[in-house]
Amino acid sequence: MSLLDRYLAKEILFPFGAGLVFLTQILLATQILAQATVLFGSGVSAWDVLRVVLLLTPHLLGFILPVAFLLGAVIGLGRLAEDREIIAIGAAGISPVRLVRVPLLIGAVASAMALWLALEVEPACIRSARLLLNEIIKKNVTNDVKSGVFYDDIPGYTLYAERVREGRWENVLISDRSDPTAAVLALARRGRFEPAPAGEAMRLVLDGGEIHREETETDDYALASFERATLVVGVRQTLSDRNALRGSSREFTARELMRLARSAPDKAQRWRWQGFLHRKISQALSLLPFALLAVPLAASRRGGRAFAVGATLAAVLAHYLLLRGGEVLAQKGVLPAALSLQLPTLALSLVGLAAVWQLARRGTGAVR
Repeated sequence: MSLLDRYLAKEILFPFGAGLVFLTQILLATQILAQATVLFGSGVSAWDVLRVVLLLTPHLLGFILPVAFLLGAVIGLGRLAEDREIIAIGAAGISPVRLVRVPLLIGAVASAMALWLALEVEPACIRSARLLLNEIIKKNVTNDVKSGVFYDDIPGYTLYAERVREGRWENVLISDRSDPTAAVLALARRGRFEPAPAGEAMRLVLDGGEIHREETETDDYALASFERATLVVGVRQTLSDRNALRGSSREFTARELMRLARSAPDKAQRWRWQGFLHRKISQALSLLPFALLAVPLAASRRGGRAFAVGATLAAVLAHYLLLRGGEVLAQKGVLPAALSLQLPTLALSLVGLAAVWQLARRGTGAVR
């Protein structure tokens, strides 16, 4: 790599890295606030929040990398244009087109990294984050039971404890209406939630009490005393309501999405799974047309840096709109997902190549 290439790379990578950090912080803050009721619950530690943040970062990078890269390239090269350094390069007989290969190389490397993150790292992290949020929600449920207050946040159950000390209850009343045909009322001297295997249930342990069960269809009534009873409480609805990551297609790897598409019962489902896969690929490949656009946008003196940044945002918006349109075409089966979801990359690449060709046609006097 020549001295000029290293110099250009340094000018691009610094604002690229700064933009990456800044945009990641903004999106992470947005995600944390969206899950504030879960992440700032009574049973959550700082370590739990940090783990969720780390697991969500690869997911957010898929959205941030293209934007941060284009902004970094335009700002870095725009600084050269404003300081007349690109003019000096042209005066030395070097065409501005020569500058394109550095952002294109960086964009190719970043695109390969984005593909790896989207297809391998992100699914594993999203799956782990979903399971971690489930456990956090269950810890919150355990700690949300208060002395002398009826707790009914678990659908089908109402729990009351006269006294609560460090997660242990005294003089407990539990109404179980999860089965409408056989309501259960449990009374116990002591009770608590215990850790259950990973899943959508919690283990309720009661000591010294009795259970009342009424069959509404037969009018039968049963009463049983116990020294210790264990009740598995389903919290599927609670987890579904509070966990924003539940049901996310982002937790499937490329192989899993292809397998789901092949085994889909109908065309609509197959197109849907194919769309999820190629959307991930399209987001990662968007760095390539952005790399082509970087030098023409930065080299433009029309409006200065404000024009370049505005054009950058317009390019990002155009890519998003084309991606959404391609997704609709894929889901309706108008075009194959592999083609329709690459339309943004193809269209912006053509625009970028046209802009680079215009620079080449104008030669060393392209920047004035």
